[in-house]
Amino acid sequence: MMLRLAGLALDARAMTCRDVVERAQSARWIAANALATRGIHLAVEGTAPRGARVFGLRATTFAAAIAAIAAVPVLIDAATLPRHWRYLLRALGMPVLTEPPAAAIAAGASVLGCDADAPCELAVDEGWQGYRVRIAAPQRMLVA
Repeated sequence: MMLRLAGLALDARAMTCRDVVERAQSARWIAANALATRGIHLAVEGTAPRGARVFGLRATTFAAAIAAIAAVPVLIDAATLPRHWRYLLRALGMPVLTEPPAAAIAAGASVLGCDADAPCELAVDEGWQGYRVRIAAPQRMLVA
């Protein structure tokens, strides 16, 4: 299994690009393939809002965080993640945010971090068959 993950990391490093949207799509591809190499199933509940935005991550394990990345194309704000998760992302060859979050959003890429005050959320639950990622968009206020 480690050889399959190593091959994934090498393939991912070959896909490096400068465009933030392409990097976010690459991150999603890498995450989905990392789950597939381990035989982990992914279910997505909800629809991602249109346009680039900031997503908050609710995940208790690194594998759950990878499931969230596989659900929606995002660039990860590694500065908000635990240190050991950052090392694992680097080992996978995962593209991360290298510019300010506002610049990435302005260029069309969504950003994922462990910020509690993000307007949208990717919440990951672990089940017996894999992971369920719930996309929670902000509640719209109804005017009476």
